[in-house]
Formats: sequence, C-alpha cells, structure tokens
Amino acid sequence: MFKLFAMICMLNVGELDQTLCFKSEVPLNFNDNLECNLAKNNLADYLDADLKERKLTVIFRCGSRGSNV
Repeated sequence: MFKLFAMICMLNVGELDQTLCFKSEVPLNFNDNLECNLAKNNLADYLDADLKERKLTVIFRCGSRGSNV
C-alpha cells in the first residue's frame, strides 16, 4: 500500500516574512507507486491556481505505508 504525503507551506507570513510548513497526508490508499503518482500529479494540477492565489505551496510525495514526509 502507498500513501500520498504532503507538506503544506504558507509563504511570507507576518512582518518577518517567515515560511510556515505543516506535514499531512491525503486520506487515501493506493495499490502501487504508479497509481499514487498519477493521483499526486492530478491533485497538483487541480490545486495549482488556487494555491498560487493564496500564496501556499504544497509538496506531495508518494511513500509506502508507515513512511513520513
């Protein structure tokens, strides 16, 4: 089983222009790495414009169950 992990970052926060990041995972399981990567690419394409508008960055990574971002 493969999971889709994400690191969500807010860019240029506050007076110090800090970047704040949080680890998360997409609540889905995938049968193999290929299926996970296809979902990762589709999700990234779907979210791209909205994330840019909100000055957010998300880094997606597929990994086997039990691994972390």
